[in-house]
Amino acid sequence: MARFRMYPTGEQERQMVRVLRARAVCVAAAYAAVARLKTREANRRKDWCEKTSTLLARTYDVIRFEKLNIKNMTRSARGTAEQPGRNVTQKAGLNRSILAQGRGLLRQRTGHKATGRVEDVPAPYTSLPCSACGWIDKNSRKSQAECVCSSCGFTCNADTNAASNVAAGQGGIPRPRRTAGAGGVTTATSRSSTREPQPKPVGIPLL
Repeated sequence: MARFRMYPTGEQERQMVRVLRARAVCVAAAYAAVARLKTREANRRKDWCEKTSTLLARTYDVIRFEKLNIKNMTRSARGTAEQPGRNVTQKAGLNRSILAQGRGLLRQRTGHKATGRVEDVPAPYTSLPCSACGWIDKNSRKSQAECVCSSCGFTCNADTNAASNVAAGQGGIPRPRRTAGAGGVTTATSRSSTREPQPKPVGIPLL
């Protein structure tokens, strides 16, 4: 029994070429559209950084930024062949979100426009001190977002508390503690500044 191999005819070959060509054109158009959106996003980010840095330089005598190592923050979690990383896709999305905010560009342009008036505040422990009274207690951080001072009862978002401390130039450095409701300053003691004030022992009468 003779065997026959089916080969496409000339018309079928031309049709396949047209389909592949149309598909390539669609893919190229999609890539071009994405590239235009990325360019527009970058231009808007640069424009915002320029306008914001100009506003900061004209408005404030001293400008403080939280000192963040963006290069380390956006490091890839891919790992190596011997030790592959975990949650690589999620970390890549987080990296894109951090870079899209333009923190580094804003700090750079503000430094150019306000020479000698820009300070970097160390990032660690900025959310630990109370921005209202200066009391430092790790138990004041009730959750990732909530901060309730164990001394004066001041309540706010933890990020807002950290931003206030950065604006005051207090990068996790203990400030003089003020007595709640009195407005004065407590005297220094030998107790650790990060320890919650302990109640005085009271004797229990024997019956």
